[in-house]
Amino acid sequence: MGRLEGKVMLVSGGGADGPPKPDEAVAMGNGRATAILGAREGAAVMVADLTLESAAKTAAMIRSEGGRAEAIAADVREEQSCRGAVAGTVKAFGALDLLVNNVGIATGHTLQSPTAEFDTTIDVNVRGHLFMMRYAIPEMAKAGGGAIVNISSVSAIRGGGVSYATSKAAISGLSRAVALAHARDAIRVNTVLPGAINSAMARRLAGDREAQVAPHIPMGRQGTPWEIAKAVIFLLSDDASYITAVELLVDGGVAARLAYA
Repeated sequence: MGRLEGKVMLVSGGGADGPPKPDEAVAMGNGRATAILGAREGAAVMVADLTLESAAKTAAMIRSEGGRAEAIAADVREEQSCRGAVAGTVKAFGALDLLVNNVGIATGHTLQSPTAEFDTTIDVNVRGHLFMMRYAIPEMAKAGGGAIVNISSVSAIRGGGVSYATSKAAISGLSRAVALAHARDAIRVNTVLPGAINSAMARRLAGDREAQVAPHIPMGRQGTPWEIAKAVIFLLSDDASYITAVELLVDGGVAARLAYA
């Protein structure tokens, strides 16, 4: 029996936007890997993404393995779209137990970048998480409890682009606040902080950067979306039943390394 057997999971950002690796038949990102692994662990999965086609591809991959999955389009910048994703999940599967907020963009890299880029980054990376939790938590309470994992970044604690790092730090604070507010509702909220991950989005934004990045990572390589997914599934499962309001680094040791070491 899987660790998420009988649970219903909503993955926001469950598609994959970017090219596959040479050895991949289909592009893989953190959200897609999490959705697939969640289904393998027994969950019924609603895959939400800005592009319905991308979400539907993930859902089809899950069903091809014998799992249960549906897809829905959701623009996390719009509160009612987030509300609709939660409602659609409950309509499809009867309840909602687990939520993964994986949507994220990287714009507004400098202090002089257009203010509109900063605002868009906050809208997607922070407000989207807030809206999804706002509507998911009442459904989880009805189900007797649940678990949420929000995807932040090592940039939340080690810096990066101005808008991106600010938004990722905000996710960590938001997660802690919601975790404390709803701990007595048997709802756990944790945050995963990925480091350099060889994902479809990273390749779309920066190309193949393994040779450039790997020497700066203590473990000597980039992580994979599957390694992020395994951390997420652990935090969603009863194996993490006494863990809430934590930030889990999945970064190959990057955050622990001095820049000149």
